[in-house]
Amino acid sequence: MSDPSEEPRLGRSSANGIELAWAEWGDSAASPAKTIVGIHGITANLFSWGALAPDLAAKGYRFIAYDLRGRGDSSKPYTGYNTVIHAEDLLNLLDFFKLPSANLVGHSLGAVIGLQFAASYPERVRKLVLVDHGMDTPADARQTINSSFSRLTRTFSSREEHFNFFKASPVYPNWTEAVERFVAYDGQVQPDGTVKTKVLPEAAEEDLTSQYIPEYLPSRLYGNIKTPTLIMRATFGTMNGGKNGFILSEENAHLLNQKIAGSKLVEISGVNHYTITLDPTPQVLQELISFLE
Repeated sequence: MSDPSEEPRLGRSSANGIELAWAEWGDSAASPAKTIVGIHGITANLFSWGALAPDLAAKGYRFIAYDLRGRGDSSKPYTGYNTVIHAEDLLNLLDFFKLPSANLVGHSLGAVIGLQFAASYPERVRKLVLVDHGMDTPADARQTINSSFSRLTRTFSSREEHFNFFKASPVYPNWTEAVERFVAYDGQVQPDGTVKTKVLPEAAEEDLTSQYIPEYLPSRLYGNIKTPTLIMRATFGTMNGGKNGFILSEENAHLLNQKIAGSKLVEISGVNHYTITLDPTPQVLQELISFLE
């Protein structure tokens, strides 16, 4: 097994003209039962799993994270963004790694992609973890994640200014090594020395818009989810001192728990929609391992 303290192995897969950048922690020969694929959120990148993946690798898991199309170092077509297309990309990624099945852990938009994948390709999913999403997207979602969306069309004068943008955000209270790695990977230095995010703005906009179209609503999928499912909800909001700004409210989390047969809901204290993966409390790792084993 690889030393989880080491840098992850990086690579790219290719299918149907789309390249997906990926990172892999842990034992590359691990069984499907011990393999986890992490699916990040709408304006994130594969290093949103940089805090959890090494710890899971230390527990004997293989963790594969990848950049969704339109993000990070993956291909960025200007159109073609919805959960059905993302699920097809994920299927191609599993085929690339020759994985007949795997455990899926999806955060935010990644949770909705995980639902779509589990409904479309149930034989390829061993267990499913929905991190702070899974219900139909709330009407005020844009306001809740405004801190992330506001950077997509900005040009920063330097790496330092790009870093300071994140440091000034109240949703990242602790500047950890994992947060710094995530932010460093997010920024792309331009020929003139300025910095822009690697997230294609059109990709995030189209993904968000598509979540309100009936044919892409998560609620249409619940009856088709037969995979053991864990729902993890962040109990601290992104606005008004943690009192507001929830992608998955307490009420909706319990409703989701009822809609997906046999699912388990856990409330995670001390984290918001972003820090539940980037700066997780010990409870997050404990709940994941307990569920997967």
